[in-house]
Amino acid sequence: MPFQIPALHSELVLAILEGAAVLTSAIAGMILASDRRMDIVGAFALACVNAFGGGTVRDLLLDNRPFYWVAHWEYLLAILLICVPFVYSARMFRIAAEVHRRSVKMDALGLALFTVAGTGVAIEHHAPLIVAPLMGVVTGTAGGVLRDVVVNEVPDLFRPGALYATASFFGAVAFMAALEHGLRYGEAALVGVLVVMLLRLASLRLGVTVPKPQWLDSQERRPP
Repeated sequence: MPFQIPALHSELVLAILEGAAVLTSAIAGMILASDRRMDIVGAFALACVNAFGGGTVRDLLLDNRPFYWVAHWEYLLAILLICVPFVYSARMFRIAAEVHRRSVKMDALGLALFTVAGTGVAIEHHAPLIVAPLMGVVTGTAGGVLRDVVVNEVPDLFRPGALYATASFFGAVAFMAALEHGLRYGEAALVGVLVVMLLRLASLRLGVTVPKPQWLDSQERRPP
């Protein structure tokens, strides 16, 4: 049975969530591009992949058209306007890099915002109960997967470590549960964002992970 979304201010909340997530993730993509010694084309491309990758995969799966970055092309312009001084202004670069280095909260916030926004879009498309939170996870994590593939790294999503997709999933479920229990859309979104961020940050600080695969602890060689 489809999950029904409250109509009160839902479009405004979704717009704010996705806008904040796009800009947050774009800056993280630019910083990774600087670490890989890319030029402005690489920095802009990696920022866009990180910012729009998850939403594009979500829109493909939900058959949602036009794609988010096509319908909201102004974000492409905003990313470009941030990217130029980031690449060519030493002061701007130092500020952004220092903010990113000093806190993992930026990545956690981007994951949280994309998760809740993606879940909200799925609910608007009348996705079934199990599909909606999965679309939130896809929105929150697929951009990072595509970004890591572009820079020739094994995606963080597929490596043992701090809670990532798991935090995203439980945040999406918390968001939907809050809606089901009568919270206003903005309040429910805040619940979902906080759950994702708390799980992600607690995992990073305390070392909490999902159980590791047995082959990581095994010293035996795999058979040929």
